[in-house]
Amino acid sequence: MTSSGSEAAAIIAQATRLVSPLVPAHEQTLPVLPVLEALLPGAAIRRGSTVEVQGPGATSLALALAAGPSAAGSWTALVGMPSVGLMAAGEAGLALNRLFVVGPPTPGSWASIVAALIGSVDVIVAAGGRRCGDGDLRRLTARLRERGSVLVRVGASGSASRSVGADVRLQVVASEWEGLGDGHGILRRRRVEVRADGRGASASPRSSELFLPGPTGAPQPVGLAPVAKLRGV
Repeated sequence: MTSSGSEAAAIIAQATRLVSPLVPAHEQTLPVLPVLEALLPGAAIRRGSTVEVQGPGATSLALALAAGPSAAGSWTALVGMPSVGLMAAGEAGLALNRLFVVGPPTPGSWASIVAALIGSVDVIVAAGGRRCGDGDLRRLTARLRERGSVLVRVGASGSASRSVGADVRLQVVASEWEGLGDGHGILRRRRVEVRADGRGASASPRSSELFLPGPTGAPQPVGLAPVAKLRGV
């Protein structure tokens, strides 16, 4: 790990000591948006778990997953996701006044930066980490279970051995934008199919269709009134 990565982890650790999550740490689960409940056992995220999110629209799905805890009072961190602006995070449902944004980690510092956030931030949404070794992942997994934070890894498939894999895997297996007609109009919402599986209580496969994002930017269940196709003027 480089010295700049060490300094970043130290700064993050110092900053997180100042935050105070509103969701009690003794609670065993964190709430999710109703539109995602069918994908998770107990309709919630279990504290101390790791969730992998994959497929087209994985970033939007990860933000939606963090939106439930954020709305309930949890602190959230985005790590290594420079393409996600504050406006997009807010539209997805994250409370911006309880949000850390950490730039892309320097080579070798991903695990240290994530570790610095565990325990002070309830939900860590992190991209990258593909080169993180199994030993680092095992230490992160143990720390997550001890401190009760949740790690949401975006696009991390194939980066870890089965023994240190995710507790829950969410994959977007189909995606289609709506709103265009014969090349006219604007994109209004994206209809996706999400499949879920994992370990333990998450081993039984599940699937659900939703709009991600919906017209407002937040996820919405399929079954709402259709959005009219807008023609260009």
